[in-house]
Amino acid sequence: MSESILIVDDDHTLGEELGKALVSAGYTPHRCISVPEARQVWNKTKFDLCFVDIVMPGPSGKVFCREVRERSDAAIIMMSSLSDQDTIIALLDIGADDYIVKPFTFPEMLARARAVLRRRKDHTQQYTASAIQIGDWTFDLQLRRISNIKGLTVPLTQSEAAVLRFFAQSPGVVFSREDILAVARTRQHAGKDDRSVDTLIKRLRRKIEIEPSNPMHILTEWGKGYTFQN
Repeated sequence: MSESILIVDDDHTLGEELGKALVSAGYTPHRCISVPEARQVWNKTKFDLCFVDIVMPGPSGKVFCREVRERSDAAIIMMSSLSDQDTIIALLDIGADDYIVKPFTFPEMLARARAVLRRRKDHTQQYTASAIQIGDWTFDLQLRRISNIKGLTVPLTQSEAAVLRFFAQSPGVVFSREDILAVARTRQHAGKDDRSVDTLIKRLRRKIEIEPSNPMHILTEWGKGYTFQN
């Protein structure tokens, strides 16, 4: 069965051409031109991946990305003509798995789709343990989410789940930003000063720490990187 992909973009021409490219590659696309329409479709269909434009009439793509991430582990690739680092970091910060800057080529788009879907599949298949206990949280490796005894469940992005598992398997080990980037695989050709690592760590702390500003699990080793304590 082919993966189902949701396209949310008010650009009719781009949406139509993107849909054709996805069909040719063996995927099943569904196109929406607004966030309200996408919400209706989302409630009726299970999607494996979403391509979401940022700027649209009405609610923005950022809003929809945040809504999807709060209740699903579907992969999300944001689309934007904005290429500044602050915008990119903001997209990753709200839970996007990747971003692609417009205008883009369809071969690049398909490559990114294959990559995030492959990582999504790998995360589902590669775990031998079913869960890891982290403080008051139970980290479900297959469903890629954390839950506590109060019944609160928080989904994790592919990158968050990969890095949290990486940390939890090697407590006390100091990992550099390059190590974390290699595990997260959120960006290519990133250097040691890349801020996306700090953004990812900040997101994880907000999810698992009682006091994110005074973390007990994910600790900063100044000048070296990060380490994990359980």
